[in-house]
Amino acid sequence: MSVTISYNKVKDDSNFYFGLILAVSASLFIGTSFIIKKKALLRLNRKGSLRAGSGGFGYLKEWLWWTGLLCMGIGEVSNFAAYAFAPASLITPLGALSVLVSAVVASICLKEQLNLLGKQLVALV
Repeated sequence: MSVTISYNKVKDDSNFYFGLILAVSASLFIGTSFIIKKKALLRLNRKGSLRAGSGGFGYLKEWLWWTGLLCMGIGEVSNFAAYAFAPASLITPLGALSVLVSAVVASICLKEQLNLLGKQLVALV
């Protein structure tokens, strides 16, 4: 009887940590995907392409934009799968981690500056 209980506990712990890893990786993929897609749109803007809001579809020919979309898809699938392995009370709040990742990656890759409030919120999360 004790062997069965200890085996189930190990199985539950491994599921929990697998779900946690999936949720954190999902946040990394999703947060990074926004920056990748923005870099693609900025590249198109430098080329003088028509903006998407004005009826332009040049971003559909940009491989970097598709890479960002693929990263977002991988992140969303990972997030969905994480719910099967870990409780929703853990997975759902980790979704906010993607905002933090996006802010940090934007400041590094896009040279965007966070104001004081933004820095405080990143430190809080």
